[in-house]
Amino acid sequence: MGEHIIELEGITVRKTDGVLLDRISFRVLRNEFIGIIGPNGAGKTTLLNVIAGFERFRGTLSLFGRRESWRRSRATRLRIGYVPQLFQIDPAFPILASEAVMTGAAGRLGLFRSPGRQEREKAIRLMEMMRVAHLADRPLGQLSGGERQKVSLARAILQQPDVLLMDEPTANLDIAVQKEVLDLISEIHRQEDLTVLFVTHDFNMLPAAMRRAVLLDHGSTVFDGDIDTAMAGKTLSALFRYPLQTFERNGRRFVSYG
Repeated sequence: MGEHIIELEGITVRKTDGVLLDRISFRVLRNEFIGIIGPNGAGKTTLLNVIAGFERFRGTLSLFGRRESWRRSRATRLRIGYVPQLFQIDPAFPILASEAVMTGAAGRLGLFRSPGRQEREKAIRLMEMMRVAHLADRPLGQLSGGERQKVSLARAILQQPDVLLMDEPTANLDIAVQKEVLDLISEIHRQEDLTVLFVTHDFNMLPAAMRRAVLLDHGSTVFDGDIDTAMAGKTLSALFRYPLQTFERNGRRFVSYG
């Protein structure tokens, strides 16, 4: 058995308008790739925010073998990368794509140190890997949604995290761009030896590297196990309260409605 680097026990988040997470418990092994899947409002983003240190909670959370409160040390924060949903940005916002990637090095270097040759070279390699190196000198706000997500991925990897949290990273992207980004995410997982938690409500397109899924509904865990069982029609129909059937063709999974 491998090393558990994330352990949640009875994690609960309550707000004035209700319970967002209700006694969530599961463990994550080093280098696992786990999908956090469920309908809108299931608590998926809240769960990532608890792990990232953005949300107060009740229960027990351990990261890298150490029990944590919602406040995190700088050292722990640096070990967790976060890729949010695609966000809008002013086309005139004065930051270049390459500069946005380089902000990933800022946490490790500190406020008063500039990135050196090593950081700049790795940033260039990451942008090449993401196929956005030719956009290095373009303003971030002038890039397409898919291009901005690739820049966001490169920034997160330059941070050199042990855990990568991804919140709907392919939402609002064209299907072809979604597939390209998902393939890149699987490649990053393999090359960088990362532990990945990938939040999505879209079960049609999932990264090939994902082997396990935790299904959430109304803040509770309704399934935790292998991805094939999670994506079975019976499981999805119960989760989304709609008759769904799944089938495979040429190695790809498809979902049929009704």
